[in-house]
Amino acid sequence: NVLFGDGTNKLLPLLITGGTLFCKIQRPVKQSLGACVCRESHWRCLVLSLLMYSCLGAVAWCKLTRVTKIRHAMIYHDSPCSDGLIYIPLAFLLMLYVLYIVECWHCRARSELQCKADVDSVYERVLRMQRAQPCIWWKAISYHFVRRTRQVTRYRNGDAYTTTQVYHERVNTHVAEGEFDYSHCGMKDVSRDLRGLERHPATRLRFTKCFSFTEAGPENDYLNQRARFFSEIEGLDDYMEAREGMQLKNVDFRENLLAYVDPDRVPWYTSQVAFWLAALLMLSWPLRVLTEYRTAYVHYRIEKLFGLEYTHSSPSPLDEDRPVGRNIGCVIPRVDTLDSTEMEWHIRCNRQVIPSYSEAMLLNMRTGASNSLQDTSSSNCLLLDSSQTAESYGALQNRVGTSLQITPEGGVVQMKHHSK
Repeated sequence: NVLFGDGTNKLLPLLITGGTLFCKIQRPVKQSLGACVCRESHWRCLVLSLLMYSCLGAVAWCKLTRVTKIRHAMIYHDSPCSDGLIYIPLAFLLMLYVLYIVECWHCRARSELQCKADVDSVYERVLRMQRAQPCIWWKAISYHFVRRTRQVTRYRNGDAYTTTQVYHERVNTHVAEGEFDYSHCGMKDVSRDLRGLERHPATRLRFTKCFSFTEAGPENDYLNQRARFFSEIEGLDDYMEAREGMQLKNVDFRENLLAYVDPDRVPWYTSQVAFWLAALLMLSWPLRVLTEYRTAYVHYRIEKLFGLEYTHSSPSPLDEDRPVGRNIGCVIPRVDTLDSTEMEWHIRCNRQVIPSYSEAMLLNMRTGASNSLQDTSSSNCLLLDSSQTAESYGALQNRVGTSLQITPEGGVVQMKHHSK
């Protein structure tokens, strides 16, 4: 059992036996009539068609129905719409027909912009995506809002007057990008084998990307790298925008694709002549349903599996870059404190206990004798190093800060200041 990278708990359609992966075969599925209507309802065209049919029914009722009328002691049979009422449904029909033609033009334009390919090129594209190396990326943007003013000229009763308008503008101050390093855990493509496209005259394909893990070890490694990346950027400014995603290197990924067995000889119901002829006869919606019914559908998922070569003893690349020897300031990685509720609360509230003067003088001497994080005084050395100031989550504008100064007598002088 593995965990999908798209956030849903599902089982991959594969079998792992003796270290060998057996992928299943995926084929296009021909849709039923009800599924075609539910998937591509074309509700605008359907509503306009029903309204036009209603107007045509009203006009036909006016023309074919005869009612008895009495006028000047004369009894005769005439149409119920003889007084000009027939022009009301005719006016509505003309207006709806114009909207209907515009909607058909937009539908045809979207169809022309859709990417089309033959079956062989689709198989080639799938093979390239299976062989491509994945890149799971993160992006963090630090920003704040600046209060600005501008002069705006308004007009009232023919007189022009100028007012000052206050607005807030977003200013980006820092942009950082990172990606998941999976060199020590291994990667393998476990996508299904796509077959059977040549059995259908047209196939609509939808491609999606996801990733998964074989066990909890590589998954925790991914979560640790992700948390370390965002924790390093957090606190650089008032706000932080986080983005993440997955892409395939050196691959032009397209989410939707329409495959034909022979693009030069498309089916008659997909031709431009058949489409506009049905549109003029107000039969565009039935033709669209027929097109969807004769088109097969397949949702193909590109799946990358991490952790096949995972070794528990392999250190993280970020841990290798960490200096060895005297750890000035006893820096504890943020990821190691994520499971500690009390430590997390102290970091968010920025209320760590400041060591006394005598404790501060002895902290650097203790680091050479013991590097264990289980020391009771190690929780106080986080705020000692002036170059690594602990910042709380999401600093607010106009917040009240507190600066602490350690005196030689061992006391702590507290000074409050306002910062913007």
